[in-house]
Amino acid sequence: MEFPEHLAHYNRYLWKNPNLIVVTGEADKIWKGRTAYHASHAVTTEAAAPAALLNRLFAAAGLAAVSLPERESWGWSVSMPGLDEGLFCGVEPEGMICGRVLKNKKTEGLCVVQRQGEKSLLAQSHVTLITQDPVEAVERYFEEAEQTLIRIAVDDAGRGVLLRPMPGGTFETINGLSDDQIIARIFALAGDGSMQHLEEVLLFYQCPCSPEKIHAMIASLPAEQAAQLWGDLKRLDIACPRCGRYYTISK
Repeated sequence: MEFPEHLAHYNRYLWKNPNLIVVTGEADKIWKGRTAYHASHAVTTEAAAPAALLNRLFAAAGLAAVSLPERESWGWSVSMPGLDEGLFCGVEPEGMICGRVLKNKKTEGLCVVQRQGEKSLLAQSHVTLITQDPVEAVERYFEEAEQTLIRIAVDDAGRGVLLRPMPGGTFETINGLSDDQIIARIFALAGDGSMQHLEEVLLFYQCPCSPEKIHAMIASLPAEQAAQLWGDLKRLDIACPRCGRYYTISK
C-alpha cells in the first residue's frame, strides 16, 4: 500500500502497575491529511465548528481502533443532541480513516456503531448520548456495548490518550486529573520507557472509495430504482457517503 504524506503514529502500551492498556496518538496528522485530501479532490470543507467536532471524533475513534490487538472495520455515525450537524467516521484495518459532516435529522443524541473483524459478522450497536462531545460517544459505546469503562483525553492540538483496564486494572493513578494532566503524564511515561510497548499503528486520512466502486454501486441498483435515479439524465454527480468526494458517472 502506498501511504500518503501525513501519517499519524499511534502506539499501544501495557502499563503494568495499574494493569491498563494505554494508547497514545497525535491526530493532527489525520486532520492535515484530510485538508490535503479535500484540496486534491475538490471536496468542500465544512464550517469551523462542526469540523472541529469531527476532528475530535477522528482522534477518539483512532484511539479506540488501536486499543484492540486485532484490526477491524469501524463505522461511527454520531447524532449529537441539539445540533443540526451529524458526524460520520470510518476506520479501516489498513489504517485508513475518513469521515464527513452530515445533516442531522434527529433531535436526540444517538451513536450508531458498526464494526466487523476479518473473520466475524458485522455487529451494530446503538448508544444514547448526553453531551455534544464526540469523545463521549466513543466512551459510552465501550461502556454500554462492551461493558468496559475506558478513559479518553484529547487536547486541541490532537494529542490523545486512551486507557482501558485489563482484568483487575484500575484508574486510581489518574483519578482527579484533568485531560491535559492525563495526556502529559501518559506521554511522559511513554517517553521514558515506563510502559511496555506493544505495537505501533499508522493512521492516515484516506477514503476507500473509487470510480470503480461508485460504478458498481450504481450498477447494483434494482432496475426500477436505477430508472428513477437516472430519469432523462445522461450523467450523474454522485457524492461518496463516507468522504463527500464527487464522482461523475456516465449512463
